[in-house]
Amino acid sequence: MTKSILVFILFISSFPVIAQIPGDSNNPAALNDTTVYTDVDTVASFPGGRAAWIKFIEKNLNPAVWVENGAKKGTYNVIIKFTVMKDGTLLDFVPATKYKHGFEEEVIRVLKRSPKWIPAKKNGVNVNSRTEQNQVFMISVG
Repeated sequence: MTKSILVFILFISSFPVIAQIPGDSNNPAALNDTTVYTDVDTVASFPGGRAAWIKFIEKNLNPAVWVENGAKKGTYNVIIKFTVMKDGTLLDFVPATKYKHGFEEEVIRVLKRSPKWIPAKKNGVNVNSRTEQNQVFMISVG
């Protein structure tokens, strides 16, 4: 008897994390390039929006990774925190969840392969920002 594996991947948009940032938060142009904002006017986003992100995930995600690593049937809400620089590059990936089945590592691998993101804006200026990506996986083994 063979097992069929069905994996559903759900998208939940990125959102800024709230934290205190040093410097003049009303004048991002006056701050150096290393300032990372969490309170922004427009959050960083994947180019093309949700539909483009889903397409990118479908093309680049390896759904066998977590099954091969022993993940059981269920829903897994993977959260990765990272920085979107003002030029759109992604840095500093930190998993906020720890399922130990390769979920976090696979989402980070895919994020690292993604094109540059649309950076966050504060007062009309591109700024570095800290954000989270939630990726929900629903695994049905039957």
